[in-house]
Amino acid sequence: MGYPQNALPLPDNFAEVSFPQELTPPSVDPDDPDLEMILVEYNPAWTKVLMAACDQLTQFTSWQGTDDEKILAVNRAIILKILLQQPVEVGERDMPAPYWDDETDVDEELPVEEQIWYGEVTNPSAPANELTFVENAVIWIISGFIALVLVPALPAGVAAALAFRTLATRFTLAFNRGDIREQFRVLIDAKEYTTVDTDGMSEGDIVEINIDGLDEADFHDILIVVSNP
Repeated sequence: MGYPQNALPLPDNFAEVSFPQELTPPSVDPDDPDLEMILVEYNPAWTKVLMAACDQLTQFTSWQGTDDEKILAVNRAIILKILLQQPVEVGERDMPAPYWDDETDVDEELPVEEQIWYGEVTNPSAPANELTFVENAVIWIISGFIALVLVPALPAGVAAALAFRTLATRFTLAFNRGDIREQFRVLIDAKEYTTVDTDGMSEGDIVEINIDGLDEADFHDILIVVSNP
């Protein structure tokens, strides 16, 4: 990222203050547990530099408002500075099943700990019986009851995939049209079943695929591979 005002040499350039105008203070505490939080990742070698930058926020002249409002903003800025110096331990996430069953007594669902739900396929163009599924929940997020793929997190030549096992012989798979066109390759028991293409659908549309007529078996393994055509 370049900044033309920093181009060398600098005979006519002058230093710019961090906040040419006073800021409107945020109306919430930076560590309020009831509000949305974000995790920030950076190399600790930059901690001292970042803390020095945060010091600008602890100056009363940076904030708009009355004396009490400025004092509150500075106190919150100090809390933020402390938070940015505290490592956050991210524990294991309890990822729900890809079919969103609210009942607890149905036999279509196995306990979360007995299934690997979210991952990737390292050879997405391979035949159905040769696909290699690898658990990787990091590239998936859950928004409401919808599983979304973090596209920038996908390595080259890798496709996101859902894998699960069901005891049901009849069920419905639902696919939501996101903001980009996608294809979903559906494989059941290591065989091609169908392909879903969201081309022609509007964002937010849902297409449902009814699964029926499966071979008799104790259970069925479902693999859904997500790819951008």
